[in-house]
Amino acid sequence: MKNKKIIISISSFVFIIGSVFFLSGCLKEKKTITYKMPLEVWGFVDDSEAFNEVNKNYKTLAPQIQNIQYRKVSSNAEEFEKELLNAIASGKGPDIIFFHNSWLSDHVDKIAPYPQSSQYINKFNKNFIDVASADFVKEGEIYAMPLHSDTLALFYNKDIFNQQAITKAPATWEELARYTQDLTKIDQNGNFSRSAIALGRSNNPGGVNRASDIFTLLLLQNGVEMNEKERARVGFDKDAKSLQILDFYTKFAKNSPFYTWNSKMDYSVDSFRFGRTAMMINYSYMANRLKITDPKLNFEVAPVPQSDLDNKVNYANYWGMAVVKNKVLIPSSPTQKINYTSEDRIKESWNYIKYVTTGTVINKEGQEIMATPDPTELYLTATKKPAARKDLIEKQKEDPELGVFAVQALTAKTWKRPKDSFVEPILNEMIDSVVSGKLAAREALEIAVSRINTLIK
Repeated sequence: MKNKKIIISISSFVFIIGSVFFLSGCLKEKKTITYKMPLEVWGFVDDSEAFNEVNKNYKTLAPQIQNIQYRKVSSNAEEFEKELLNAIASGKGPDIIFFHNSWLSDHVDKIAPYPQSSQYINKFNKNFIDVASADFVKEGEIYAMPLHSDTLALFYNKDIFNQQAITKAPATWEELARYTQDLTKIDQNGNFSRSAIALGRSNNPGGVNRASDIFTLLLLQNGVEMNEKERARVGFDKDAKSLQILDFYTKFAKNSPFYTWNSKMDYSVDSFRFGRTAMMINYSYMANRLKITDPKLNFEVAPVPQSDLDNKVNYANYWGMAVVKNKVLIPSSPTQKINYTSEDRIKESWNYIKYVTTGTVINKEGQEIMATPDPTELYLTATKKPAARKDLIEKQKEDPELGVFAVQALTAKTWKRPKDSFVEPILNEMIDSVVSGKLAAREALEIAVSRINTLIK
C-alpha cells in the first residue's frame, strides 16, 4: 500500500508539472498582440486609389495595424530608386517598397528576406510565375513577391493591316521580316512615309522604345547563355549566335531587305500613335496609355514574335514588393509609445505583402486562409495589369486586353544582371554604334559585355 501511494504521488506530480508546461506553451502560441503599428508603403506609377480598398480590408483583418500609408513616389524608375535609396540610407525609409525584378543583385543588402522562406519556398514556386524565383529568390531566401507581371508583345495598326490585306500578326521573326516589304512605304525623296516596324536603332534621333529589351529577348529566344557558368559574370558575347542576332536586329535600320527605320523617324511610340509605323514591340502599360491618349487609334496586341513556336520564350519586366531591412522606429506623435520591435515590424510587413500578392491572411486560429474579396484581384482590376499568380493567369487568359500578356508570363525569362538603369544604356549604345558604322558588331558586343562586367565587379 505504501509503494502504491508513492507511485500515485509521483504520477500526480508529473501530471501537474506536464500540465503547467503544456499550458504555458499554449499561452505562448496564443499570445495576444498588444501593439498598434503603422505601415508605410512606397510605390511606383500606381496612385493611392489602387490600394484604397485593399488597405481598408486588411486593417479589418489585422486590427494590430493602426494605419497603412501608401505613397506614390514617382512614375520615373530612376527618380523612384534615387529617393528610395536616400531614405533607406537615413533610416527613415518606408516599411515596404516596390522592388523591380532587376534589383536583387544591387539591393539585396537593403531588404529583409521572408522569415519562413525555407518552409514557404515550395508554395512560392507553386503560386507565382516561374521567372519570379529567378528574380526574387537567392540561396533559398525569398526577398520579394511579385505583385503583377509584364512581358513584351507586338502592337499592330489594324487599319494599315487591313489596307494591305494582312489578316493576322506575324507569329515568328521570319514572318515579321517578310511583312516589312509589304508594309514599308518610301516617298519620291527616298524617305519613309510609313515604316513597317520600329526596330533597328535604340536612342534618339529615330529612337526605339525598349530596344535593349527587344535585343535581350532575341538572345533568350535563341538559347544564348547570358551569364558564364560558375562565375558571376556576363558572357553572351562568347556565343556566335549573339553576333547573328545583333546583325539581324540592326538590319531593320541598315541597307538590307528589312530596311524600314532610320534616324529621320519620330520616336517609335509617337510614330506608331500617328499611324506612321505599322508595328511596334512594347509592354502592357503602353496599351493602357494609348487608349487614353489616342482613343481613335485602331490597334491590336498580339504575342511577340518567336524564334521557335514550339519553344516559346518571352521577356519579363515587372515589380514585386519587399521589406526594408533597417528602419528607425519613430513614434507618430510625442505621446505615442512604441511597444513593438524591429522583428515585429518585419513580420507584419511581410504579412501585409503576402496578403496583397497571394490573397492569403492569417486567421485567429493561426491558419492561412484565402481572403474575400481577393486583394490581388482588386489591385489588378484597378490597375489593369497582368497577373503574376498562376491561378489569376488562368482567369485572365481569355481577357481581350490582358490575355496575351498574362499567358506570355508563363514562359517569361530574365537574366542575372545589374539593374536595368545601368544595363539599358550600355546595350543601346552598342546597337547604335553598329548601325552608325562606328564599331563592327563583334567589337561592339565585346565592349558592352566588358562594361556590364565592370558594373558587376
